[in-house]
Amino acid sequence: MTPASRDELAARFSRYSSGPKQLDKALEAALAGSVKRHRFLPSGRALYSVVGSSADEFIDPAKEFCSCESYFYSVLGGKAEYCYHLLGYKIAEEAGLIRDVQFDDEEYYDFLMLLASDVLRSVSQ
Repeated sequence: MTPASRDELAARFSRYSSGPKQLDKALEAALAGSVKRHRFLPSGRALYSVVGSSADEFIDPAKEFCSCESYFYSVLGGKAEYCYHLLGYKIAEEAGLIRDVQFDDEEYYDFLMLLASDVLRSVSQ
């Protein structure tokens, strides 16, 4: 399968975007490898994050949830269908651009603590 170009991805996903700026940020996240699947072995648990402009954001693609401020104000407020992190995930998933990062199960708790502190730090700014 040939990788899609930025223009092809933009055309395919523009209908999900609240505007060109959001689409550009989502495309940049997907193409830059900022969408990550953190796999914990041997359990196979997986968590997802997207490197954002100020912090890593936790996302749950199955529930279409993101820890970012835009999700709480724009998505839950009905102004947008997705934040750029979730849109970036959607693009990365379809284009095969999700970056896999592997950890041992013993690192799960520490990883959650670091991710949570990153999310809390970005909320308090």
